Amino acid sequence: MIRRPLFALGLLGLGVAAGACGDVAEARSVVCGAQPIAVLQNGGFDDSTPPWVQTPVTPALLCGAPTITPDQGALAACLGATDNAMQELSQTVALPAGATSATLRGRICIATAEVDAVDRDELTIELVDGANVVATLGHWTNQQGASACTFMNVDLSSALTDDPPTVTFRLRAALNATMPTSFYVDSLALTIGCD
Repeated sequence: MIRRPLFALGLLGLGVAAGACGDVAEARSVVCGAQPIAVLQNGGFDDSTPPWVQTPVTPALLCGAPTITPDQGALAACLGATDNAMQELSQTVALPAGATSATLRGRICIATAEVDAVDRDELTIELVDGANVVATLGHWTNQQGASACTFMNVDLSSALTDDPPTVTFRLRAALNATMPTSFYVDSLALTIGCD
């Protein structure tokens, strides 16, 4: 059995601890410039990569004709049409260090069977870091809908509460138990501005 002086073990332990310390900031894959930087890929929903993560996995939350004629391409995000459900489409996006604002542009149409002037079905688009909402980029309800779907422009900006290296870009539909509403989203572009 080899015995080492306790002070040597203490120094060894300090050396390991000191070696573990230092700059642990995660390297950023995108960098701010003079102009806002585009960070969302596959905002038209037509490409297989990067994929959109769907929760729950059925029914399919991407659709095209004959359900809807997308704004562009063959597919659009198709949330709703299922009563009493929560649905999500999400994608991980990188943020540059010093990110302070986000701007979302795209197209949305809302088709609803609801007739009362009450918010019953909702769609929210957010940037989240775990349970932390970094920015809310849009919120729509059945009250902005009509019986027939007509795409309208989305052009919304929000300040960021934090700038982690990555966030989840999330479309979330919360649907009540009566009269269906469908939220169709397409042609999305997300740009990030910095100080």
